[in-house]
Amino acid sequence: MRLTLPFGKSTREIELPDANVVKVLEARHGAAVPDPETAISRALAEPVNCPPLAQLARGHDEAVVVLCDMTRPVPNRVLLPPVLRTLEGAGVPREKITLLVATGLHRPNEGVELETMVGAKLVRDYRIVNHRARMAEEQAKLGVTKRGTPLEIDAVYARAPLKITTGYIEPHLMAGFSGGRKVLAIGCGGERLIRAVHSPAFVEHPNSIEGVVEGNIMHDELTEIARRIGMDFIVNVTMDRARHITGVFAGHFETAWAKGCAFARQAVRDSVDQPVDIVVTSCGGFPQDCTYYQSAKGMTGAMHVAKPGGTIIMLSACEPGFGGEHFRELCRTVSSPEQFVRDFVEGDRSEIDQWCVNNFSRALRKCDGFLIDDGLTQEERSIMLPQSAATFEAALEAALAKHGRDARIAVIPDGPNVLAQVG
Repeated sequence: MRLTLPFGKSTREIELPDANVVKVLEARHGAAVPDPETAISRALAEPVNCPPLAQLARGHDEAVVVLCDMTRPVPNRVLLPPVLRTLEGAGVPREKITLLVATGLHRPNEGVELETMVGAKLVRDYRIVNHRARMAEEQAKLGVTKRGTPLEIDAVYARAPLKITTGYIEPHLMAGFSGGRKVLAIGCGGERLIRAVHSPAFVEHPNSIEGVVEGNIMHDELTEIARRIGMDFIVNVTMDRARHITGVFAGHFETAWAKGCAFARQAVRDSVDQPVDIVVTSCGGFPQDCTYYQSAKGMTGAMHVAKPGGTIIMLSACEPGFGGEHFRELCRTVSSPEQFVRDFVEGDRSEIDQWCVNNFSRALRKCDGFLIDDGLTQEERSIMLPQSAATFEAALEAALAKHGRDARIAVIPDGPNVLAQVG
């Protein structure tokens, strides 16, 4: 069986023995929206559980519009123009509209990269600001949540009288689904907030996994933060594998998002009847596999259909490289999943970027894993938690040697964009 998996900005073909493959798990997205701009404009005028955006905007002389950074494949070039036209048509002056890039703890998006994200016209015509989580003086300090998380949010966002967020909805490895409240609480949160919500206390909770919202303490925390800070209007989309928009969900940040999650769950869920020996997957292609740092999402998504002691083989191009320098140094201190538990979970230690190492650790405590990349150095591969494999064929041979020539294999070509489950 020959299959094509997303890999960086291209694809990678793999071959598997037909008799071993029990299922190829794929999303069933349905038809792409034929006219996305019209669909977005209609959603702004007929939102879920709140007044139309134009009505909300009337009487305001300032607004902030949050957009995801370049690590998220949000169609900003299509999504933002109808929002901005609506705001200006309602009387909000263009010079008083700020586009805030929700970088979280990632680096800023500037220059050609920013133009690629939103288009040269928006870069020229609007004020665009990158959130800088590490700059404490740029955060509004608004108390703490019930669990004690510092409510520190980008001051540009906090002081805006009209707050709009955009994004897309897909399974998320800790928050259940992305979109909605997450782009604010994580994308625009200060360093102390992000570190708290990414600590083992949240990440290790059994319900902090893909597709789970009920009883998910990370989701609950992000929702409390959004309620406390305020989100006046969201515009979220769902997308298919080719990144075409399949649905637009606008309006109240909880009810519109919940409607989008229900749509996404139906579209992206697929299952096997019982756990398998080997799972072959990807990290979804660029930009989702642009670094090793982002690649944990593919491995955690695959672990739910692997049996305990199974093997995950993941393709992730990592073409720009490993991740930030702090993340690199953190990886040098963690030699095994078990050591992460001793030092961080049992030791109650908190570091920037530990969520990623935590999630690799979580998957690799259940299974062993191989990562096939194109962009890492040998030194970088030596400090990864998954094993590095020179080729897919070498990883597959090692997995078959462990589990036997009759090993049961499941394939998730589009990695984290599929909600893979048993049953």
